[in-house]
Amino acid sequence: MKHKILKVWVDDVKVYALTIDGLEASYEFERWPLLKSATKKQRENFYLSYLGIHWPDINEDLSFEGMFHDAGLCSITNTEDSVYYSI
Repeated sequence: MKHKILKVWVDDVKVYALTIDGLEASYEFERWPLLKSATKKQRENFYLSYLGIHWPDINEDLSFEGMFHDAGLCSITNTEDSVYYSI
């Protein structure tokens, strides 16, 4: 089953992703050195690709499938698109 991302947002300690079917996953910035040391402005400056989140100011990427797999909400696939973003 595939899950389409509805929205992504950040707060002071985590990045969150929500699918259109209501699944929500998050990562603490503490787990990623570049995100941990980034400023609030740098953390808020991200864009979404088909497979994940990119922060251009710090050149960091997180995959949606990795986030949702880590939360126990999906399996890792060969194509890494069990969770995806599309306009």
